[in-house]
Amino acid sequence: MAEAERKTDAFPETRRTWMGECLTNGELAAARRHVMEVYEHPLRVYCAGCSLRWVGEPADLVAGFFADRLSRPAFFERWRESQRPLRYWLIVGFKHYLLEQARRLKRERRGVSAELDADDATPDLAFERECALTLVRRALSETESRCREQGFGDHFEVFLRYHIHGESLESVAKRLGVEPRRAGVMKRTVVQRFQRTMRDLVAWSGANDAEVDAEIRGLRETLE
Repeated sequence: MAEAERKTDAFPETRRTWMGECLTNGELAAARRHVMEVYEHPLRVYCAGCSLRWVGEPADLVAGFFADRLSRPAFFERWRESQRPLRYWLIVGFKHYLLEQARRLKRERRGVSAELDADDATPDLAFERECALTLVRRALSETESRCREQGFGDHFEVFLRYHIHGESLESVAKRLGVEPRRAGVMKRTVVQRFQRTMRDLVAWSGANDAEVDAEIRGLRETLE
């Protein structure tokens, strides 16, 4: 492996999450955009399956939640202080938002129950699965972009065909005109990049490596 490639693949001993860097640098717009891009669909899936789906259209409720909560100056600071995964902070906040909307409608309609069914676990599971899928897709997209920008497009092609499309390493190597051993090295290069990207996406302020590892295991389990 070339020296430049070896340096690129080296796993940094210490890292700050992308979200943490945005907040530290005062880039709130980028942080808000990230939350909306990654968690809009999972929250809609949750809303469509929960006991408060009668409150309104999922798309409208998620948009209202983002407009209300993300506009609050202390929203992200309270998340960082909580030292919890971002998706946990969002789903708790979204449940509170739905209850607020339900109580508002209750006052208007009189007699309509506005209590969340605590025994209904299916929406939470659906939310976790959609979060996992969205984060994986986001990590794949970011990994591909960086690989192609840095001249590792063929490396990503090996990774994609082997891990996503299920082709054999020998078949991929033949397709690209490289030795199977070289294809294996190319694949591992992108695996390391993808894993780093996933860690950056799921980490939160104050999380240590063991906690991030546990988060990734949990996300993997929801997809099995």
